[in-house]
Amino acid sequence: MIKLLLVEDNPVDAQLTRDLMAEWSHDQFEITHAPVLAEGLVRLSRERFDVVLLDLTLPDTHGLSTVTQVLATSPGVPVVVLSGHDDHPLALKAIQHGAQDYLVKGEGGTDFLARAILYAIERKRAQERLTYLAQHDQLTGLINRALFRDRLVHALARSKRKDQPLGIMLLDLDRFKSVNDTLGHDVGDQLLKIVATRLAAFVREVDTSARMGGDEFTAILEGISGVADVLVVANRIVESIGTPFEIGPHRISIGVSIGITLYPSDNEDIDELLRHADKAMYTAKHQGGNRYHLHSTTEQPPSNAPAPAQ
Repeated sequence: MIKLLLVEDNPVDAQLTRDLMAEWSHDQFEITHAPVLAEGLVRLSRERFDVVLLDLTLPDTHGLSTVTQVLATSPGVPVVVLSGHDDHPLALKAIQHGAQDYLVKGEGGTDFLARAILYAIERKRAQERLTYLAQHDQLTGLINRALFRDRLVHALARSKRKDQPLGIMLLDLDRFKSVNDTLGHDVGDQLLKIVATRLAAFVREVDTSARMGGDEFTAILEGISGVADVLVVANRIVESIGTPFEIGPHRISIGVSIGITLYPSDNEDIDELLRHADKAMYTAKHQGGNRYHLHSTTEQPPSNAPAPAQ
């Protein structure tokens, strides 16, 4: 069953669409009709739809902003514009605004309309898949470096707006290279997957964890009260990664070195924040690893964690 939201103010056109969809024998369409955009947006916010068939000229809106409003309410839903005007420039602009297709009312029969809707759904799925692959690490499923920077930009803006500090942690695994060298890259990849799972267990849903590449990870901790909150998380991560990993017949012991910095007590520039966290991480690593180090303008000794069991 394909759930279709039809946003159309003309009752004759709405009934025509219903009749055409009822003639399609390959898939069943469940059509919900909204005569104005406001009602359509309410339904989108409360229900799941597979596709939206959208008229651009409605009593409460007109033009391309109609597409924008629908996608702002439900960004994952494919939108097919159904217009009374055969306007090629408008059709191109509708696609540029995020619509999957632009159809002219009265052109084509049941097959044409149904196939256009089904193809729009598949194009949206393919588009989302490509976007996911471009923004996520394929091995661990965590977000990648590019999306991490975007998340950090927005996190800093929220931190400033809410007047709440924000913690940034850079993590580098200790002795990971020896795992690859002695046990092979397949075991190393399995180890990275488990590390990602353990890391994700210690960050909340509002936080962000990412793989920056190789054996380097990072985390953004939002809505914290201060440095103490970040150090609690860092301690738990050090303990968790220091616990031996059981992969097949292998019992693997590694550690993690964590560099920490806080905004706004640290620099407002993203690159400087990351550079300071990176410097703190290398300080922790040079002091033996399996610990964290907090960057501050007045350097303090790192908080140590016990070495991992051998």
